[in-house]
Amino acid sequence: MTSQQSPKAIKELRLPISRVKTIMKSSPQVEAISQDCLFLVAKATELFVHYLSVEGYQKSNRASSLEYKHLAEVVQTTDTLEFLREIMPRKITVRQFKEMMSEKNSDSSSDSDSDSQSDSESNSESDEKVENGNSSDSTHESHDKKNGNDSSDDSSDSDSDEEAKT
Repeated sequence: MTSQQSPKAIKELRLPISRVKTIMKSSPQVEAISQDCLFLVAKATELFVHYLSVEGYQKSNRASSLEYKHLAEVVQTTDTLEFLREIMPRKITVRQFKEMMSEKNSDSSSDSDSDSQSDSESNSESDEKVENGNSSDSTHESHDKKNGNDSSDDSSDSDSDEEAKT
């Protein structure tokens, strides 16, 4: 933007003030908005969009049209735009996504191998508890049998119900 613009051009806005005000009021911290503040935020937004589009145009090697990928490249490569990196990521193809996921899964499978080893160790410990009679399941079964609720009878009843339906 040149510094020799007329004062009238500086005061002109391209963004609708009512929309900018609505967006600003959507924040729970904002209670009242002065006209000066509203104008400054609208003008700053216009200047920011202009800067981003000019930079994107330059990144596109002056292509005939400006695309999302050009703007995303500007955001990803400019340190001052770091706050937008999660909002405007680079576009990737489905193939690239699948490759990333397969790499992630292969990395996690090596982690899960160590997890499965620790799981098998914990399972062997729980097997020892069942053999010693310290399992909570065996305690519940013996308590149910004392009350006349045999859980093995319930499973056989459900099996006979299923056979009757078929």
